[in-house]
Amino acid sequence: MSALSNVLPDTVKPATLLSGRFRFDQIPDLTGRVAIVTGGSAGIGYYTALPLARAGATVVILSANEEKGHQTEAEINQELKGLSSYGSVTWRGVNLDNLKEVDALAKQLAGELERLDIFIANAGIGQAPYGLTADGLERHLEVNNLSHFVLILRLLPIMKKTAQIAPPTTVRIVMQSSEMHRVAPGGTKFESKDEINKEGDGSQLYGRTKLGNILFAREIAKRHLIDTERPILAMSVHPGTVDTEAQRAWVESYGTIFGKILEKGSQLVGKTAPEGAEAGLWAATSTDIYEGNWKDYQGNYYSEPYGKPHTETDQAKSFELGNNFWNLCSQLAQDIIGEKLA
Repeated sequence: MSALSNVLPDTVKPATLLSGRFRFDQIPDLTGRVAIVTGGSAGIGYYTALPLARAGATVVILSANEEKGHQTEAEINQELKGLSSYGSVTWRGVNLDNLKEVDALAKQLAGELERLDIFIANAGIGQAPYGLTADGLERHLEVNNLSHFVLILRLLPIMKKTAQIAPPTTVRIVMQSSEMHRVAPGGTKFESKDEINKEGDGSQLYGRTKLGNILFAREIAKRHLIDTERPILAMSVHPGTVDTEAQRAWVESYGTIFGKILEKGSQLVGKTAPEGAEAGLWAATSTDIYEGNWKDYQGNYYSEPYGKPHTETDQAKSFELGNNFWNLCSQLAQDIIGEKLA
C-alpha cells in the first residue's frame, strides 16, 4: 500500500467529496437487534441491509421482486458465514403499490417479530412519470409515503415494547428523503385525494413525496414518540446524489436524449450505492446520538451524516403542512384498509 493511500480520499466523486461520511466500521455491535429495510434487495437498500447484518442484526428486507429478493438473501447470508457475525437477512415480498397487501404483511410481521429496533424506509419510486396505482392513488405518494405510513404505524407498538428493553435511544425510525424535496410543487397542501392525484412532472411528484418523508418523521415524533425515558427516535435523511438503478427512470420521464444526459451526469458525479447508504446508517445506528443529546436530533432532517439540522425548505418546516400530510395519509389509508391507524 502506498503512502498516498493514507492521504488521498477513497473516492473522486464530487457528491461524496462534498458530503460528511459515516463508515460501515463505525456501526456498533448490533447482535440481538432486529431491523427492517424496505427496498433492501437493491441499490442503497442492499448496502443498508448488508452492513447491518454484518454488525450482527437480524435484518428483514421488504421488496417486490421475488427473484432479486431471494438472491439478495442468499448472497448476504453466504457472506455472513465467513464472518464472526450472528446477523442474518430474510426477504419478505410485498408490493408497496397495493395497500391491502402492505397492511397484511405489516400485521404478519407484528405478530411474528419479538422485537424491532430499527426501521429504515428506503424503498421508493424515483423520478418516474405520473401514474395511478390499482388503489387509485398517484403512485409516487402511495409507494414512497402511504405504504410506509401503514407499515410503521402497524409496527410501532412492537418498537415501543423494544424501547423498554433496548439500550436507550437505539430504537430508531429513519425516512429516506432527499434534497429533491426542494422541487415539490409550491402549491402543495396535502389537503385532498384530488390534489395529490393531479398529473404532474415526475421530478416534482418525487420531490413532493420526499417532502412528505420529512414531514412524517417530525409528525410521528410529535404525535407518538413522546416518551422521554425510553425514547424512540425518528429522523429523515438525504442519501446524496447516488448512481443507482432508480436514476434510469429519467429516460422514462424525459426521453432518451435528455434522460441519458441526466443519467450520465449522475454516473459522473454521484455517490456509489454503498456511499449513499451511509446517511441512513448514521441516523439508524450512530452512537454519537445518545441519552445526553437525542432531543437535539428528534424529528429532524439531515442532508448528510453529521450534518446541520433545519436546512430544509420552509415547506418542510410548516406545521400546517405536516398536520395536513398526516391527516391525509390517515384518511387515505382508512379508505383502503377500512381502519383508522392514527
